[in-house]
Amino acid sequence: MSTEGSPMAGKQQSNEPNFVAVDVGGTKILGVLADRRGVIRARERLPTPRTDNPAEIVEAIEGVIEAVLKEEDLSHRDVTAIGVAIPGVVDPKKGTIVRTPNSCLSGVHLVPRLESRFGCRVILGNDCNLGTLGEVWLGSARGAKSAMGIFVGTGIGAGFAQKKKIWRGAREVAGEIGHIVMEIGGPLCGCGNRGCFEALAGRAAIERDIRDAVAKGESTLLTEILDGDLSVIRSKALKQALEKGDPLVERIMRRAAEIIGYACLTVRHLLDPEWIVLGGGVMEACGDTLWPTIQAVVNSDQLPGARERGGLCLSALGDDAVVLGAVAIAARKVGINVFKSLRNIKYPCVEECHPGSITIAGKQYEEDVVILSHGRVKKASSKLVNESDAWLSEELLEMLTRGGVETVILGLGFDVKNTDISKIYEFFARRRISLLALPTPQAAIAYERSNTRRSAYFCVSR
Repeated sequence: MSTEGSPMAGKQQSNEPNFVAVDVGGTKILGVLADRRGVIRARERLPTPRTDNPAEIVEAIEGVIEAVLKEEDLSHRDVTAIGVAIPGVVDPKKGTIVRTPNSCLSGVHLVPRLESRFGCRVILGNDCNLGTLGEVWLGSARGAKSAMGIFVGTGIGAGFAQKKKIWRGAREVAGEIGHIVMEIGGPLCGCGNRGCFEALAGRAAIERDIRDAVAKGESTLLTEILDGDLSVIRSKALKQALEKGDPLVERIMRRAAEIIGYACLTVRHLLDPEWIVLGGGVMEACGDTLWPTIQAVVNSDQLPGARERGGLCLSALGDDAVVLGAVAIAARKVGINVFKSLRNIKYPCVEECHPGSITIAGKQYEEDVVILSHGRVKKASSKLVNESDAWLSEELLEMLTRGGVETVILGLGFDVKNTDISKIYEFFARRRISLLALPTPQAAIAYERSNTRRSAYFCVSR
């Protein structure tokens, strides 16, 4: 994709607050610069240093913050507040990282260090708590009175939000669903207990089960995909194996999906949230494949509620859920309620469209275009990559989904006979995003009439 200028493409105005958010993960540190509407204006991603020295990770965090400021030509004095997401137990009041099981940051007083360097307010939060808050603000749980986010990655974490606030518990450890025991005497978990949800269905557990099966003589396409090295099996490799119909990976992933489904039932019976949002790296890569199994388990529940309300959905924000949640708490730290700024976005006008061209905000494009959720226009090199399946590229789906989108509008072209888009409808429905798929001229009209937070793809090439 190549960036194209638009009325929304300028630098952030000096009178608007700028928030920096950092997601400190086990493998990567993601930093973004965003405004009160959740519009991400700059991002930087660096590998997390593999070290036992916390100072090196803190320096990497500072480096990511400096990088996003540099991208927008901002200085330290332009930052209103910083939110930092940590994979572990934090004390927001003291600004201290209490315990990070998979990192060396335990005991680090991060807030005083960052406030001293950048001269603004800084607040810490648990990554899964913030991921849930991000989904409530701009993702699949937007508008929900209560929501549980379950994030399936290397491990499994969760967060619970009610009335747009995170329930952190008496000791800041609420929502640790990854460590509920689901199999007495089961596999050893990283926390030291046995049979935890995480030890049965997290990516590390999936990797373990695949390696054990291979050691017993079973074959897998992962051996070819990963050049014979099964020591680390990322979610993307699992997705590739599933797409190629690998029987071993299908069996193990189906079992993990069943366990995730029963964990969702546990959450429903314990907290009865309006929405349960499934996110994290495994769900991001494989969620649409695992969905039917998870949904079947949840639908098998024999204990009905008094009314139909809410349900189960996939994350709409993906990697951005955590950083957007961190933006929300950073804004709250300085007295700004981001939930009141949702729709203050000015979208460019779609003025004319004809086969081979479209005019947006006075500029003519002679190729397909995407209008992102914050109004920026991009030329689209990614099209309906397989007309027989009417499926969109992963890159294009991600662009259309991100940024707090309520509605996606697809202009399918000028000749849309026999176009089956049922799979695309399912993709967006699972993420609670409305979809309007129309011939391009009608799609342009629908885009102009919409008053929702939206994105669009206009095909003019066919």
